[in-house]
Amino acid sequence: MNRILLLRVIHGLFAIYFILCLIYLYYAAIFSRIDMVLFIALISLGMEGLAVFVINKGDCPLIHIQRKIGDETPFFNLFLPAQYAKQAIPFFVKIAWVGIGILILRLIVVLGEVGTT
Repeated sequence: MNRILLLRVIHGLFAIYFILCLIYLYYAAIFSRIDMVLFIALISLGMEGLAVFVINKGDCPLIHIQRKIGDETPFFNLFLPAQYAKQAIPFFVKIAWVGIGILILRLIVVLGEVGTT
């Protein structure tokens, strides 16, 4: 397996992991599941956000490795048209913030119910 293909597979596995984190965030928010998996998902999403937005100014941290090995195609451009690929990260950020908002609202409701019983 060549290096570009290997990096793309690794990148895809990271993407699947973070999408699963988002799915679990929504699951936890909807069904009031506050557990270790939720904390791992939140920490993972937070670390990814820090790596992408604070450290790399909006670029995926793997882009530097991609360029070193000669792969100039950003990950989302592999399967999305260019205009949509550029919007993928902002889309996932919005999805994450909405999920966090739902989780916070759910916690407020649950804590309010505990306080009244």
